[in-house]
Amino acid sequence: KDAFRYGIGMIHQHFKLVDVFSATENIILGIHEQERYNLKNAEKRVSEISERYGFEIDPQKKIYNMSVSEKQTVEIVKVLYRGANILILDEPTDGLHLQDIQSLIALLDEMVEQGNSIFVIEHSLDVLKAADYVVELGPGGGSEGGCLLFAGLVKELKNCPTSVTAPYLQD
Repeated sequence: KDAFRYGIGMIHQHFKLVDVFSATENIILGIHEQERYNLKNAEKRVSEISERYGFEIDPQKKIYNMSVSEKQTVEIVKVLYRGANILILDEPTDGLHLQDIQSLIALLDEMVEQGNSIFVIEHSLDVLKAADYVVELGPGGGSEGGCLLFAGLVKELKNCPTSVTAPYLQD
């Protein structure tokens, strides 16, 4: 609740959705406003948010009938519905096909163009190459990781001698 009060929304790697609920029912689940009881108004608002960002989402579709990318869209709309304009996405390409990854990158670019701030925790080089700014932590995980290896633009990362990622970005 505190995060939403500050306009921050988190989209987790493993979705937090109820399979037997519709997209809209999942989006309004846990909201303590009068609107949560008016499903038609909530569906309208979900459609408005979807249209604003170019999402293709059926507000009445059940989660168990959705693809991974559709479920991810529901999670993104869920945080936007709550007023977030700073989004943190944890491994958003996990389980997505290459075409869906490209669509996600285009979507994130559109969201930034509309004034949102996007933070992505990711291993996909496609997403990394599309980033405005990169922070690389490493060199490993757990107690062996967490050191700042690089912070800056992708084009600068390619020439960073301490980066573990740089060799994979060479053209």
